[in-house]
Parts: sequence; C-alpha cells; structure tokens
Amino acid sequence: MKTIISLTDFSPNATHAAHYALKLSLGLKADLVLCNACLLPIDIPSPYTITWPIEEYDMLSKESTDMLELLKSQLATWSETLNVDNRFNPRISIKSSFGDLSNMIEAISSTNDIVMVVAGTHDKDGLNTLLQGNTVKNMMNSFDFPLLLVPPTAGFNDIKRIAFATDLTCTKDDIFALQSLNKLIEPLTTELILTSVNNHPDYTDLNEHFIEQLLDAIANQEKCSFLSKRIIRADKVETGLSMLCADERIDILAMVHHHFNFIKRLFHGSHTLEMAQNINIPLLILNAK
Repeated sequence: MKTIISLTDFSPNATHAAHYALKLSLGLKADLVLCNACLLPIDIPSPYTITWPIEEYDMLSKESTDMLELLKSQLATWSETLNVDNRFNPRISIKSSFGDLSNMIEAISSTNDIVMVVAGTHDKDGLNTLLQGNTVKNMMNSFDFPLLLVPPTAGFNDIKRIAFATDLTCTKDDIFALQSLNKLIEPLTTELILTSVNNHPDYTDLNEHFIEQLLDAIANQEKCSFLSKRIIRADKVETGLSMLCADERIDILAMVHHHFNFIKRLFHGSHTLEMAQNINIPLLILNAK
C-alpha cells in the first residue's frame, strides 16, 4: 500500500504539516504514518557525560507515544469530516523510536511503499529549525523519497496546479524527476507547469529561445496532457519562482535536489535550499538519481 510519512516534533507547525499530509493522503490514496524520533541523551549537546536511568527512557517513550496517539485521534476525526462523499479512507498509524530519524524512515520503508515524506518548517527559518537541526538536510542527500516541506502559511485547498522548476543544469535529472512526479500525482486532477527562470542580464530572445528548446526537450520525454510551460524573467531564480507561485496560484512548487560536487555547490549554491527558507507554499523536493 502507498504510504506517506509525516514527521512531527509536536510543534504547532509540525501539527499543521500533519494535517496537510492527511489531506494529501486522501487525494493520493495513500496511508499515513505519524513519526516521532526521541532524542537520546548522547544526542543532546552537553559538556558532561550524562547517564540516564532506564525509567527516563520509558517516560520519554510513553510521552512520545501518547502525543502521537492524540495527534492520530485528531486527524482521524478530521478525516471523517473530509471524507463525507465516501472517498478513500487512509489508515493512520504511529511510529516512535529513539535515535536517528533517518534510520526510522529506512525501517518503515522496508515494509511499506513510501511515496513521500512530509515535514513542517518553522516560519521564515526554513530548514534551520526543522525538526532536529540538519536531519532533513541529511535526508535530502541520502534518501530517494520525495520530501514535502510544508510552511505554516500553507492552506488545505485541493491541489490544482503544481509547478516543476528547473535551472536546466542537468536535464537528465529533470526528466527522471518529472517522470516520478507524474506517477506520484496520477490520482490527482492537477495541471503540471514546467518552468524555468531566465535570469540573464539582457533577457535576449536568443537566450529565451534556447531555454524554450530545453524545456521542450524535457517535456517531450514525458507525455502528460496537463503539462504546460512557463519562462519567467527575473534577476534571481528565487525571485522569479516566487513571482510564478503568486501570479499563477501554484499550490505546490517541485524542484530537483542535485547532488553536485563541492566545486559546483560553491559556485551554484542551492536554489532548493534557498526556496525552502522563503517559500509560503509547500515545496516538494525530488532527489536526483
């Protein structure tokens, strides 16, 4: 069965993201697993070595499980409200464990078809305060699952328009990611917009024609009746994508996280990380193969 994982630290924004994950699971016809990873004492920064009694571990584990059960109950009640027309009813389960969140996700994926991992961001801090520090950044580099970052400003409307943004640095990655995205959103009636930002200083027709040719080459690899193209003119890629999301009423922005080497990262930076810190709609990060 298709499964969506919703990560939570029980903050208001993480709870908001869990509600978004539930709404998404209804549309994608996927079950939902609510996950919380308890910090081990050795993971908590301290100048001293602290040995915790076993009773403390039991207390933390029970507290995590109790809070997950409460969140599950809240989502189940909301699911009944949303599912008034007898649509697909997702099974909601919980998972709590000590230690690394990535190991927990890996364990869940061994027995489930994970189609997406959902996490909440904290206001304008983006990834810096998301769950446990650099956990999600590490996940972007080590997992193949699509990662959906949900800001607290995201609404719960039906998903009508998804923009797939590319900087055209690696069209092979883009084609693979677009194929994966099309398969993922197949149950939804969603318009997919293939877009790129022309940030050349002179915005010449020659530059734009070249960009359009590359977009056509990507689009032709993936036949989709709801696929259209947009080229945005802006000084910065992030500015152009923000304009697109506002002007075109985009519900989700999808981008590919490329695994560049150190030199490429030094000069190109990461448009994905930059957008994650500033976007006010959900950002879907697709990993490059």
